[in-house]
Amino acid sequence: MKIIVPIFVTLGLLFGLTSCAAPNQRSVWQLPGERHKITVVETSDRLNLVVGPGDGGLSLAHKAAIRGFVDAWRNHGHGQMAISIPAGSINAQVAVGAAAQTREILFAEGVAWEQMAGGHYQAPGQLAPPLVLSFRRYTASAQGCSAARDNMAINFSNATSANFGCTVAVNTAAMIADPYDLLAPKKQTKPWSDRRIDIYEKYVAGENTGASRSSDEEGTISDAVD
Repeated sequence: MKIIVPIFVTLGLLFGLTSCAAPNQRSVWQLPGERHKITVVETSDRLNLVVGPGDGGLSLAHKAAIRGFVDAWRNHGHGQMAISIPAGSINAQVAVGAAAQTREILFAEGVAWEQMAGGHYQAPGQLAPPLVLSFRRYTASAQGCSAARDNMAINFSNATSANFGCTVAVNTAAMIADPYDLLAPKKQTKPWSDRRIDIYEKYVAGENTGASRSSDEEGTISDAVD
């Protein structure tokens, strides 16, 4: 007795097996840097110092904020520290005096005069527009990462999640001290060769190249443990 299988059933089984064997379009073996690239964007940090027409200049809170802003510029900043003074406003004269105070604080905190840039912005008729400090900085972030999560319980193609590798990429971007290093290398500084030459000359003369220790630095285990 012959068993006859309809041709459309046979073709359906063949197509089903073919779809199951289709290659995964999202490669599991992509590196995090290839899958979610880290990009660098130029941004700016701003500090608004509001001084009213009747103020006598910067307050203690203003001065503390400026010092903290200098620390951020020293750690993350690039280029000059910009000081923008409102022009045409009711507090214009007070803002000019506050800008002079700000420059003195910046200089005292280690910002050289040539690292400061000044300018005005138009604020006609405004009561108390802020004196603005700003500097350029760079931030790094991983692309293609989102808060959405794929339902991996329903994954007939066995593909990886769209966010696969995001944790590594985001953490790597956060750990970069200066994202500008990804755009251009830092300038090399002059090597400190004095100490190296001194050690080499001692080595050639057959002398001890180690640093000498005083009697206070010398000791044994028996001296430390009774």
